[in-house]
Amino acid sequence: MSKTTNFIKLVVAIITGDDAQATALKIQRKASAILTAQIAVKVARTLELEEVVENATEAVGLALINNGELITYGENYVSTLNKAQNTLNAAQDSLEEHLETITFLEEKLALVQA
Repeated sequence: MSKTTNFIKLVVAIITGDDAQATALKIQRKASAILTAQIAVKVARTLELEEVVENATEAVGLALINNGELITYGENYVSTLNKAQNTLNAAQDSLEEHLETITFLEEKLALVQA
């Protein structure tokens, strides 16, 4: 616990009193543990979101070929294709936002551990 990092120095600069160094160390350990745990949870969730994108991509392909059936109602065909594409777009957006969150958390973890 004798190693003083930039993060600890920042916390010590904000906190006044005799226990500033000890409090800074506790904050660093807790922040590091919380961020590490959240990153692990989100990385596991990434696999699920990637599967959703994969399934949505397949659904667009199936909608495009009308599931191998003859197209009898043009409006239904276009509606189904549009819904499938919207689902794919939403899944891709969700995955992208999720990955951005992981990057954000990793950056903050690096700052806390610096």
